[in-house]
Amino acid sequence: MKFTVRTIILLLVVNSLLLYMHYNQAGNVVAKKDTVATYTQEIEVINREDALYIRHHFSELPSGRHEIVWPATSISHSCYTEEAPSCSRLDESATAFVEGENNQQSISYEIPKDRPMLKTRLFKESFVALRDASAVSTLFHLTDETKNGGLWVNGLKRVGHKKMEHIDYSLFRGAGEVKDLYWQKDDLPILYDGDRLTVYSAEKGLALLKEADAALKEIKAKHSTVVIDANKPALEATRFSVVNHTDIADLSDSLLSNAIHSRFSISNKEDLTAEVTAAILIQKATGSKRSRKAYSMLTESLSTNELEKLRRQLVVQSGNKLNAKTLDKMIGVVTGYKTEFFARNGEGSRQPLHPFLIEDPRKVKVDSSVKPEIGVVLKDGKEWYPAREILSSMGYKVTSNKQSLYIENEVRKFRFPMKELFYVYNEQRYDLSSTPFKALEGDYYFEENAFIRFFLLSIEKSADSITIISKTSFKKGG
Repeated sequence: MKFTVRTIILLLVVNSLLLYMHYNQAGNVVAKKDTVATYTQEIEVINREDALYIRHHFSELPSGRHEIVWPATSISHSCYTEEAPSCSRLDESATAFVEGENNQQSISYEIPKDRPMLKTRLFKESFVALRDASAVSTLFHLTDETKNGGLWVNGLKRVGHKKMEHIDYSLFRGAGEVKDLYWQKDDLPILYDGDRLTVYSAEKGLALLKEADAALKEIKAKHSTVVIDANKPALEATRFSVVNHTDIADLSDSLLSNAIHSRFSISNKEDLTAEVTAAILIQKATGSKRSRKAYSMLTESLSTNELEKLRRQLVVQSGNKLNAKTLDKMIGVVTGYKTEFFARNGEGSRQPLHPFLIEDPRKVKVDSSVKPEIGVVLKDGKEWYPAREILSSMGYKVTSNKQSLYIENEVRKFRFPMKELFYVYNEQRYDLSSTPFKALEGDYYFEENAFIRFFLLSIEKSADSITIISKTSFKKGG
């Protein structure tokens, strides 16, 4: 059996070398995807009057060196060998696990208390982490020797709880890591206990919480916990929150937004990106009024098939970084056109929404000069050209007021009323069957055929460019 395994490994190595030589000779470079080292952990916390006494067990440790990030308030860092065979990889200063094959190591430390626990207590970032590595799962034991009772929360799902004569014991388990621990004197019943969400409260509202739980599962979010208590100050931690209101609809929206921010590493400044991403994934508007309106604009502009393709792209993207520009590019992949909808609306929550516009991805040339700032907009099945950006380079002056749009040069003078179906050219009035322009993004966009006709243009298109040529700079005639 050992001989067979060695033979297979040798063949794999030889094959890999041949492939490397082939691609190296061809001049191609293959970039290796960065991977994050992982491990599993078990944390034992003993709550006593003076401190939290913690035993932290690491399993499936990667063989490389990893620095230990001790909690800022922790003391008494040491090896723990009562259950583990050794601390062979813990260096002398207890600052890192050095390289080695022993994939199980245990340490202990304390989080001292500077005051008694009376009503509430948050232990912020009180557990060891490893630099350049992350926990894929955590088993968490909480033993309370003070018999103060109350409710303990850390964001993991509580799978066991028992009050005994001398201690209270709770067992938590779930995917990911634990950073924070919260306690409050007033215990609360479990209002909802789902796959990705646990809510402690004396209130009611199961239907919306079930929807939120299903949505969190859809986006593959880690478990989170919410404590609803009107008598406690609100707080937000990594995987749990305490809220002092009972608006379940707002709570549901907040949970989804927080999960999306975490799942896609979205900046806290980009709430619109996070909330619309959540809406796309669950196929239902969520979040602020602004985000709901943005989602409505998106669904009105994209077909059902395009929205489903976008949703599937986001599912694949889950776990990777997402921002407004990335989301715009994903829409571009789905539609085949360029958009800056989220980039323009990503910041400034009080600003009016820019409209959802898609642009022809081809570069625009005006009289053979490339104009990267010019975008041809596709709307209502037609192509629209920005008058001010294009015509100003051709000698026209473009101005406007509430009543009319004026486009003039030394010979040709146009006035287009904003609301009436006619235009005036060189003091001669002509009727129109429809308005040839739209006010968009601080400019006036003309429909392609009208643009060509009014301003004596030639528009030539190729696979990668749109070239706009003025047939003549000064020519009389309507």
